[in-house]
Amino acid sequence: MQLNDYQKSKVRFHLGYNAGAEVPAGDRSRLEEAMALVPDSYFYDQIVYQINRCETAWVNSEYYPQGTGGAFNFSRLEEIAGDVQRVIRTTDPLKADAESYEIYLRECDRLAETLYVANYKRPEVRAYAFQRSGAEFIMAVPGPADTAVGTRIMLNESWR
Repeated sequence: MQLNDYQKSKVRFHLGYNAGAEVPAGDRSRLEEAMALVPDSYFYDQIVYQINRCETAWVNSEYYPQGTGGAFNFSRLEEIAGDVQRVIRTTDPLKADAESYEIYLRECDRLAETLYVANYKRPEVRAYAFQRSGAEFIMAVPGPADTAVGTRIMLNESWR
């Protein structure tokens, strides 16, 4: 059982695995393998459910959400119930943006945990990717084969 191409694209987007992002080849291949080898229908349903949660959190993470006619997210929303119903809405744009984006990142963390891979949308994980980029090559990753393999380098140096 495996995810379809559209679902795979969503997973790559939400976890930060695009081809030009310097994600190590081993991590990319682990993600591709996890999406291609879903153990059973329960895992599949949970992965699809988490993809939908990531989609919803991504849309809601915007300070000015699409389709709201200029309305914005609030950093604090308080409802007082009693004789008179009151709602107090306050906002600090930077705080609201940071909090809603953190919620999105947590949903992405859950998706990554479900697939047993790293979440490269997290800044601390991205720093780890740059430390390791170029350190490995795996043929399972789509794209052209690497031409700078050790045997060719050794052959060129032996001719000198």
